[in-house]
Amino acid sequence: MNSSNRSKHEIFSDILRAIDTDGATINEILFKTYISYQRLKKYLTFLIQLSLISYRKEEKRFRITQQGFHALDTYTKMDELLVRKTLRKRPEYFASFS
Repeated sequence: MNSSNRSKHEIFSDILRAIDTDGATINEILFKTYISYQRLKKYLTFLIQLSLISYRKEEKRFRITQQGFHALDTYTKMDELLVRKTLRKRPEYFASFS
């Protein structure tokens, strides 16, 4: 997946999913999210400021917080709702191309 085609919210949720319950190092997050190192550092800093993740120096791992789990769950539910509604309802202009 090309990161330039993702919204910031999608990137945030990808990072939270990459960290998940066991935590993750920055290299593991890089590998799972396909985000450049410089961009990832900015996103991680922002997520830490929002208290959605924390960094454990002694483990060198990022951990998702309860607030982060809640945000990820909310985003997932919204995404599922929007996708289901989009798939169910075909716009009139789309039907004319069939």
